Amino acid sequence: MYCHGYERSTGSTVIRLGLRLAVSSSREAVSRLVVVAVAVGIGVGLLLTVIAAVNAVGVQNDRYAWLDTGTPAASGSAASGGAAAGGATAAAGRAPSWLLFSTDLFRGQIIYRADVAATGPASPVPPGLPRDPGPGQYYISPALAALARSAPADELAGRYPGRQAGLIGQAGLPSPDSLVIVVGRSAAQLSHLPGAAAATRLNTTPPSGCGNACQIRGGLGPSGIDFILSAVGLALLLPVLIFIGTATRLSAARREQRFAAMRLVGATPGQVSVIAAIEAAAAAAAGVAIGFGLFFVLRIPLAAIPFTGQSFFPAELSLSLPDILVVALGVPAASAVAARLALRRVNISPLGVTRRVTPAPLRARRVLPLLAGLAYLGFFVVRGEPASPAAQVLVFVPAFALIMTGLVIAGPWLTMAGARILARRASRPGALIAARRLADDPRAAFRAVSGLVLALFIFTVAATLLATQDTKQYWTADGGAANNVLVDQFSNISVAGNGHQLAVGSAPAPSAAVLTRLRQVSGVQGIIEFRADPGLTLTSPQFQGYPAAVVSCAQLASAPGLGRCPAGAAAAKAPASVSDLGGNMTGVTWAAADVSVRRLDSLALASLEVATNGSQPAIEQARTILENAYPTGTGSPPPPETIGESSQVSNSADNAYQQLADVVILTSLTVAGCTLATGVAGGIADRKRPFSLLRLTGARLGLLRRVVVLESAVPLLAVAAVAIGIGFGAAAMYATLEMHLSLVAPGAAYFVLTAAGLVLALALIAATFPLLRRITGPETARSE
Repeated sequence: MYCHGYERSTGSTVIRLGLRLAVSSSREAVSRLVVVAVAVGIGVGLLLTVIAAVNAVGVQNDRYAWLDTGTPAASGSAASGGAAAGGATAAAGRAPSWLLFSTDLFRGQIIYRADVAATGPASPVPPGLPRDPGPGQYYISPALAALARSAPADELAGRYPGRQAGLIGQAGLPSPDSLVIVVGRSAAQLSHLPGAAAATRLNTTPPSGCGNACQIRGGLGPSGIDFILSAVGLALLLPVLIFIGTATRLSAARREQRFAAMRLVGATPGQVSVIAAIEAAAAAAAGVAIGFGLFFVLRIPLAAIPFTGQSFFPAELSLSLPDILVVALGVPAASAVAARLALRRVNISPLGVTRRVTPAPLRARRVLPLLAGLAYLGFFVVRGEPASPAAQVLVFVPAFALIMTGLVIAGPWLTMAGARILARRASRPGALIAARRLADDPRAAFRAVSGLVLALFIFTVAATLLATQDTKQYWTADGGAANNVLVDQFSNISVAGNGHQLAVGSAPAPSAAVLTRLRQVSGVQGIIEFRADPGLTLTSPQFQGYPAAVVSCAQLASAPGLGRCPAGAAAAKAPASVSDLGGNMTGVTWAAADVSVRRLDSLALASLEVATNGSQPAIEQARTILENAYPTGTGSPPPPETIGESSQVSNSADNAYQQLADVVILTSLTVAGCTLATGVAGGIADRKRPFSLLRLTGARLGLLRRVVVLESAVPLLAVAAVAIGIGFGAAAMYATLEMHLSLVAPGAAYFVLTAAGLVLALALIAATFPLLRRITGPETARSE
């Protein structure tokens, strides 16, 4: 009993001693604790931000679910037609709501519109609304309300008749910037509109969980959400964890010396281990507290960053209880374990710190994980792409994770190889000293630049894939004069194999009142009616396979960007919607069509195109008139839009991915810079005794500066060259496998930014020179 009590007393004494050494043993100890805590705090703050951003992406994506009510994704929740609606009502035992979803545009921004007609008090209510709006009422998002107030009424507000009943709450909006409106209609009116559906409940399946069945009115599908989570996990978490690990190792050499001194005065290995763990955990715990404070302070400004093209509600940047526990307990625990593992030389012998010998050279087998990752990705390039999004994630995530981990593992061996080359070519003392130190401990030398090496790999892959993706964007905004034409398309055109299929719309010809209002808009230059004629075909090889329409040559003359008629022709054959061609048709002469005026007027309207002078007021006023005359809804063609807007909308997902890539690149480079600065500064602090002794023996400060630069530049340049080459190779395989495209080299901006990043890294190293001067004076050697 006495022995157990003695052991408990001794253990508590050691713990108190560890805490005292960490916080109050000397000014140096306190300074070390503060530096480590601040560095760890920055890393933890970044880690929490990444985790919260991942959570916010999921919450934001879930809020698009109700906008897919009435599509196949919401099977059983909605049905078109009165009989089907009655069946849904009987099955659910509640009154349905008639819903008509559509999208709108205003100056390139997408507006989501839901027309709603409740049939009873128990009808489903869209999220964010206190009740269904009645006829003549609408609920509107704050961003759209502000936009409607700032724009002239005939450009935007005139599309939404009635009065505002209130604002849509956060539950119904994916983002604070979302433009959403819920318009109340009568059931008798709404039930007869094409595309309207009766629903007894609103869809709750988010775009990420409905496969290919969703209409996807915004949000990210399974492949998109998996891509984001994978990109964030691989491109941000690993560099942040490396930074935290580097921060916890600050002043590791100094701690080893103090612990060796404790061993010499009689401390046991277990006692030293406990003290080391307590000291490291105390600094890490303080850093965790700083990190949580930093995260909550910066959460609001961080929410404004369009991580996926849209900002977040600050409350969405939240942490779950498991997230908090993993970070709050995991970082101090990992720091304690790392401190324990770092004491193996002290535990072997108290003199193990000072009686150092050159360790065994690293083996070339350290490159095997890197080669394995490339081989794994290459195997599927030969075998073929997995069919499902989940299977694709199981291919790409492990492959890129193995490649990035392989770079970290192979980095010290590549550093050692670079040190040997430097030693063979060295002709000055600084280079010889740097080569000797690099060869002695390549792991520590590479640790400082590992974050930047990963950032360069990420930058290379992202920039190359974005350059390749740009070639896939089949619509271009360079439509010339056609960009000034507003197209209201009534025919759904879908591609099947190498051909096209046309579902002819049944829209009536515009009334005289509509034509008059359009002509009264300042900036409208012509109105062109394309009439669908399934009996005609386009014979030109350039347009063969596109469904044909007939257009009056008199009308076509008012819009040169849509092509021209042959001389003397009264009508011409052209594609049903020129906007599907996505380009300027100024130089195209369409074939003449033998169609009488009487027959032309009797054909269904395939599209109505309004030629303008390109001014935004003219386009928006014409769009408002067309939308009021021809409302569109679920399953219908897109809203009236110009060719430039068609390009922007069709490439919106790619633009969101590019926005994500920019955020990932900037964040990884920032983290890499912090890791480099922390690693270099910590390395100088750990070596202040040998550096100060060198100065006492006559070495100039300039010599020590060259040593510091070479010790960081050699591993940085050696491994960065490999990382960039591996990045090009991995991107090429991904482009072939997933994008089905040949690799396209990034533009000059990539190479300029890469060179600028390396120069900035060297500048960060040079920024530590004042610290080198301060800690290598003669007084340092005397105090040691």
